[in-house]
Amino acid sequence: MSFQTPLHRGALRVASILLAGVATPALGQAEAQPADAQADVTTATEEQSAEEGEAITVTGSRIAGLPKDGPVQTLAVTREDIVQSGAGTIIEVLQDLPVTSGGGQTFSTATAGALSSDTPVGASAVSLRGLGASSTLTLINGRRAQISAFARGQESFIDASSIPLAAIERVEVLPSGASAIYGADAVAGVVNFVLREDFEGLELSGSYGNSTAGTDEGRFNISGVFGAQLGERNSVMLVVDYFRRNPFFLRDRAISRNSFSPSQQGFFPSFNDLFLQTNDQTEGPGNGGCAPEDFGVGNLGEFCEVNNNAFVSANDRLETLGGLFTHQFRITEGLTWYNDVIYQRVRSRGVSSPANFSRAPVDPENPYWPAALQQDIIDEAGVDDFSEFFGFPIFAWGKVPEPRGVEVESDSYRITSGLKGDLTGDWDFDVAFLFGGNDRVQRGTSGLYQSGTFFDLNLGNICTDGSRVNRWTVNAARPSARFVGNTCEDSGKSTLWYNPFGGQTEQEDGVLDLLETTAERRGKSRLYALDGFVNGTVLELPAGPVKAAFGGEFRRETLSDVPSGLAVATPTNPDPILGFSSTSANATRNNWSVFGEFYVPVTETFNLQLAGRYDDFQGFGGDFNPKIAARWQPVEWLAVRGNYSTSFRAPSLAQSGAGVLLSAYRVDCRATPQACNNNANATGQALLSEDVGNPNLEAENARSFGGGVVFQPSNAIELLVDYWNIRHENLVGIDEDDFIRRALAGDFPVVGSGLLPTGSPGLEVTNGFVSDAHFQITNLGFQKTDGIDIAYTHRFPEGPLGLFTLTADVTHILNFDRQASSSSPVERLAGDYLFPDWIGAARLRWRKDEWRASVAGFYTSGYRDDPANRTLDALGLPRGQDYFVDDYITVDFTVSYDFAEDSFVQLAVRNVLDEDPPLVLGSSSNVDLFNHDLIGRFATVSIVKRF
Repeated sequence: MSFQTPLHRGALRVASILLAGVATPALGQAEAQPADAQADVTTATEEQSAEEGEAITVTGSRIAGLPKDGPVQTLAVTREDIVQSGAGTIIEVLQDLPVTSGGGQTFSTATAGALSSDTPVGASAVSLRGLGASSTLTLINGRRAQISAFARGQESFIDASSIPLAAIERVEVLPSGASAIYGADAVAGVVNFVLREDFEGLELSGSYGNSTAGTDEGRFNISGVFGAQLGERNSVMLVVDYFRRNPFFLRDRAISRNSFSPSQQGFFPSFNDLFLQTNDQTEGPGNGGCAPEDFGVGNLGEFCEVNNNAFVSANDRLETLGGLFTHQFRITEGLTWYNDVIYQRVRSRGVSSPANFSRAPVDPENPYWPAALQQDIIDEAGVDDFSEFFGFPIFAWGKVPEPRGVEVESDSYRITSGLKGDLTGDWDFDVAFLFGGNDRVQRGTSGLYQSGTFFDLNLGNICTDGSRVNRWTVNAARPSARFVGNTCEDSGKSTLWYNPFGGQTEQEDGVLDLLETTAERRGKSRLYALDGFVNGTVLELPAGPVKAAFGGEFRRETLSDVPSGLAVATPTNPDPILGFSSTSANATRNNWSVFGEFYVPVTETFNLQLAGRYDDFQGFGGDFNPKIAARWQPVEWLAVRGNYSTSFRAPSLAQSGAGVLLSAYRVDCRATPQACNNNANATGQALLSEDVGNPNLEAENARSFGGGVVFQPSNAIELLVDYWNIRHENLVGIDEDDFIRRALAGDFPVVGSGLLPTGSPGLEVTNGFVSDAHFQITNLGFQKTDGIDIAYTHRFPEGPLGLFTLTADVTHILNFDRQASSSSPVERLAGDYLFPDWIGAARLRWRKDEWRASVAGFYTSGYRDDPANRTLDALGLPRGQDYFVDDYITVDFTVSYDFAEDSFVQLAVRNVLDEDPPLVLGSSSNVDLFNHDLIGRFATVSIVKRF
């Protein structure tokens, strides 16, 4: 946390970048490698292809054989980069790229949880330019991938965890709009996972890593690669990869161990009859009640707080087993049949904070009432005896005594079979059929209590044999109860009571069996695709050949996400499982497209890339998107480039087929004072809200342009400076503040408490405060971002000390503006909460004989914090003041020794200096789990042996 002025912070960040070095961690620009430097990072596939004379197709074009330093900026993460990083998952590598930072949109299991609005446990995805994972097209070998069967809220995404790390040869990133080439979803750009192929021999590798903090965050990985040439025409390759990671909790680090503002709903509930009592009462310190350090008195009376951070996992327990099988059969010299099969099984377990219960009715005749608490309530209510409450409920606000835990099993698979070969002249073709799928099952492991049963057990409506009586009639929509009087004892049975006292640790046999549920949720997504394209030379110009590519694609996608029937909200019970959300989706969509692309060398120094694509989406109509890019090289050491394109994104299957999603939201009184009785300083209500679908969604659209220079004064030095600008409109999503403003302005119903039907958009208002909300997914306003990327590569002459290579990359976000609707203000997000506006890193590589080493520095600038008033009050900090998150700098180190050809042992240490992330007051975790790393120093030892 910092009180620095923006000017002061700006000066510090420039100095920090110079100290850290400004580079991606050898995740250098693909076009930023001079010819002699490329040898250090060229992949085996490229080497073999070069030997065979095969043209390489670079991401960003369908035309083979184009120069890498073309008119559009591209980045590449090589196999060597992945290994040197010491990362256990591909998302750890991609999160280090500056182009994937910003806004919490590139997510990993660090943001996973039990709620449907959280990241699905065990899943991860990439976002470019902070525009969202659904606006970033993820490809595998240049073709589409299936979406995750579980969405993130109502945002579909491609799960990066579904690709075995050992199967990846490199990752190519195109950080600009590319719908003209690849179709929908490429609003922010493309991430293409290129798989390994053409491997001969046997390679075994293993690694183990752990933090140096004394807690056990161990990670273990073992993989094998086998490839062989079978006769003259067949080649096969098999990759098998196993990875296991222990969980990592917020409580494992001092900076995140204790919440800034603990929950005032605790394991020792607060009680109030809402009639005679003015202040809540709880079991105070002593006699087995609330611990003195947790006991407090607030505006509503007594409470016993709970530190939620003691339970929440920052990284899920994760176990993956997967592989890749490839087969190529050379039918003739110019025709090849190719096949690849990917499979990945992911098993993960995540833990969220214990669920709250609010206004839970409790029978005053519950036999477990402590005498001291009874007396406190008698004194507060001003009555003579506790029996005066009999026949009337006393309400409880508290917390379930177990954290919410879920386990997810995911099976992802993809089969591609195609033919590629030569046509006439230099024309060739590629046609393939693709089938992909993802099956997921989620089961609760702890802390999922059925609300109806919970109320009944507190009211004496359930007998020990599981039968029920009508002692109280319960209204679960707005929890309350009316006394009827029937008892289990009237039928010769015994009443089974829930004990909400003594920290809820002592329960009768059978209580938890009735209460807890696994709430099994099942999801299934399928992708069927047939695509093909041809490319070759159209004609010869004096400056060179005009090349072209033409093709088409048909795609069918299906999605089914079915929650447990116990978790589905109804008008009579909007929260069927306490503090647990459900979501549902069911959608099918067909899409076809045709596209064309030309590469035109106008002169020897000036060339054009022209492309266009028409897509037709079932239910949303068609859309044409063009692209034009140019490169001019007036002198040998300088090139200028620029591009313009349009893009679009149809609503995802999770959005177009959305049902009702139970979610949670706390009203922000500063943003919407009209939702807080026109008091911007009030504390907004914590809502158990709904997100509801919308059958009238429209497609999003975007335009992007950019330009830059490539400066290469020698073969050893290259500097690239690129400007990018993206405007994304008609966004599909939910903006809670905007919805509240529009509803209160008359766009949606506003009713009294308990009167808004489940599944209907609108608000409930009580005493001037929004007390419930059903947010509807809709087309919103726009987001616009622009910035500058700077990349530098310097390969020093080899000398007695060895070969040194310095790579550098910086992204500076100039603007990131977002407007939810015409009635909402424009938010200036660059440098604001979760949006650092400077991201950079540097890596210096060294190689001499059998030894290799690298040192890397990473820099993330600070940004304006967004603390809630409740947090400021808890910390004794003044309201109405600007707070800033500090800059963050870490250093990595890697050293390896080649003990045989293509065999080595390596030590990789991330965050060598064991830097803590900066405090973030606006985060419930106390830190930023998107842009910073909480785990600290982490060392990984690995060995690779090639046979």
